[in-house]
Amino acid sequence: MGPPQLSDVVRWQVMGMRNAGMSLRAIARNVGHHASTISRLVRKHQQTNDFKDRNRSGRPRVTSHREDIALLRLTRIHPFMRSGVLKREWLPNRRLSDRMVRNRLKTAGYRARRPVRRPLLTRAHIAARLAWCQQRRPWNLASWRRIHWSNESRFLLFMTEGRARV
Repeated sequence: MGPPQLSDVVRWQVMGMRNAGMSLRAIARNVGHHASTISRLVRKHQQTNDFKDRNRSGRPRVTSHREDIALLRLTRIHPFMRSGVLKREWLPNRRLSDRMVRNRLKTAGYRARRPVRRPLLTRAHIAARLAWCQQRRPWNLASWRRIHWSNESRFLLFMTEGRARV
């Protein structure tokens, strides 16, 4: 993470307070940023007579902000789609990586999850389960202790489990 980003409004406020004769520490307390951030902004303004951010180095983004919003909309419509399929649906004529799609979703707060498999219950299943519960509703603790409950555990021999993440 780099230094904190200041909005243009805060930058103008800082310069106004500095021109009014306030100290850097007093300005920092007022705007809620560290004194070194304020000092750097004032120094930049004195040297260049401007305080806009310079162009940053590094690779430019492949997608625009609007395209990223379209990806989020597509993800909300199809929440169980994997990143490779999302990529083909999102921008079919562009060469993008699955990793880039996952990075865009991660910055938006989405995480890959394993879909939970649940049995599809029909009305007959629901009625049978309700009848089972109603038959055992008057049971006391001694009746329940006569039932042996079991649980299943999964053990992986290899790192991959073969389950899709969406």
